[in-house]
Amino acid sequence: MQKTKIMIHKIHHLKCGSMCPVCAPLFGQKGWKAEIVCHCLLVETDRGLVLIDTGFGLQDYLHMQQRLGSLVKRLGKIEPNLEFSAIQQIQKLGFHPKDVQHIFVTHLDFDHAGGISDFPHATVHVLATEYNAAQLPNFKGKLRYRTNQYKQHRYWNFVEYQQGEKWFNLEKVKGFPLFQDEILMVPLLGHSAGHCGIAIKQQNQWLLFCGDAYYSHLELNPANKLRSLSLLEKTFAEDNEKRLINLKKLQHLAQHEPTIEIICAHDPHELRRYQT
Repeated sequence: MQKTKIMIHKIHHLKCGSMCPVCAPLFGQKGWKAEIVCHCLLVETDRGLVLIDTGFGLQDYLHMQQRLGSLVKRLGKIEPNLEFSAIQQIQKLGFHPKDVQHIFVTHLDFDHAGGISDFPHATVHVLATEYNAAQLPNFKGKLRYRTNQYKQHRYWNFVEYQQGEKWFNLEKVKGFPLFQDEILMVPLLGHSAGHCGIAIKQQNQWLLFCGDAYYSHLELNPANKLRSLSLLEKTFAEDNEKRLINLKKLQHLAQHEPTIEIICAHDPHELRRYQT
């Protein structure tokens, strides 16, 4: 018997963190203090809520020094606002935290995985290569991962990625039985070892949430002049060659595929597009 297709009712765009490091020109912004957000998605489905990335969690805001370390606290200029946490925003929308059945993370950097601990009953879906990299971090991994944010979490789905199954000009992880190709994990390796995008289908359109595959909407234009930002991304990247290959693929999609809307995790311009 054919399974009933999952119904996606609504996508909420949440601001689950705000950072103001002194690097605005790198992002093509005016002044000196950059405006950097932690853009997350809350997807209402007929089978519960699905959270895409989690930003900073309650414990990050309450115990920033212990959870994130002094360097991140000092340089990141994170706004200590509990109302930014996904759990409080979800409650304001009238839901219970236990309604969040699934969490997809693009990767496990501290500004994407901090809210996992606020949803202990949810299953977290992550590429296995990303989780393994966080458990045995190299030099860059020690800067980006804070395993204390999620080390107590019990429910995981470590997704193995095998090349070959196409999704437009990218590849996809084989569909999850529960989501029947309505929510996909799309590997966008480079920024981190197991970085991926999350594609959500709504009727004949797709929303592709790219995490940190790029930082500014201006980068989707191949003629952009953000060379300093590209250098910053290279510094953070686990594999810059793969990052650049995937960025070119995203640029092609942005220019030639009207059925796909592309967004990233840190661009305030993109977030405002959905919150106005």
